[in-house]
Amino acid sequence: MKYSNLFIILIFIFGSFLLAEEILIAEQINENKDVGVLLSEGFDGELEAGLAKRLISHPNVTLAKGGGGDGSNVIRVAYVGYERGSKRVVMRYPLAKKVMEATLSFDVKFDDDFQWVKGGKLHGLGPKSPVTGGKERHPKGWSARVVFKGEGRCQTYLYDQDKTKKWGVGEVSEEVVFKAGKWHHVEFEVRLNDLGKSNGVARVFIDDQLVTESEGVELRGADGVETEIQQFMFSTFHGGHTPKWAPVDKEGKYTTVYAYYDNFVVMEGLKRIGK
Repeated sequence: MKYSNLFIILIFIFGSFLLAEEILIAEQINENKDVGVLLSEGFDGELEAGLAKRLISHPNVTLAKGGGGDGSNVIRVAYVGYERGSKRVVMRYPLAKKVMEATLSFDVKFDDDFQWVKGGKLHGLGPKSPVTGGKERHPKGWSARVVFKGEGRCQTYLYDQDKTKKWGVGEVSEEVVFKAGKWHHVEFEVRLNDLGKSNGVARVFIDDQLVTESEGVELRGADGVETEIQQFMFSTFHGGHTPKWAPVDKEGKYTTVYAYYDNFVVMEGLKRIGK
């Protein structure tokens, strides 16, 4: 009986902790609703709740105090090489409301010795049930992310409704847009298509310059709120899914490289297009 009561108490404490965290998330969402901000995190305020807490709790993410270009706090992500590229650092976080178009922005600095290799994922936006990882496309599922490519180029990376494709598709920048050791500002605009039409849009701006875009896209094949933009997808790793994508040292052994992130914001609407 004594152990049974203890078990019940532990369940109650754990349940109360989860409820408190969900309440904090709901409060943050309500605070953002009135100003068109669907998500905002700069790592200089409350770190024990919301997006900051979830990110910093990941084993490959640490808080780098004063690491920003202006002395602000940032997060450092470790890209740990292994047989599929580098270890996956992924997390999904709810936005303040569901929308048809949104702009994700963030700052990133790849470390001086960062290895682009064949490329890898950055971050993006998705519906209730995003499609990623080569999984089968379906009408209610899609995803839109930015990826880094070899030498520091970037690409739109979209899981659309083209069921002849297994992996994401998109357009690669003509020029190198990321330089190791330098802070860059990324803006990623996504507009969903109208039902039955291929009029979706995804565009990437780096340091205020349009570097690549995908137009005439059918991201979703069904209507309904579950298909609308409603999740921030923190998603970064090398890959790919073979050793050829992995960062390695001079002896060819898997190694770890780093990148820094700050000032994640998701705004309703398109900041630069569609006005």
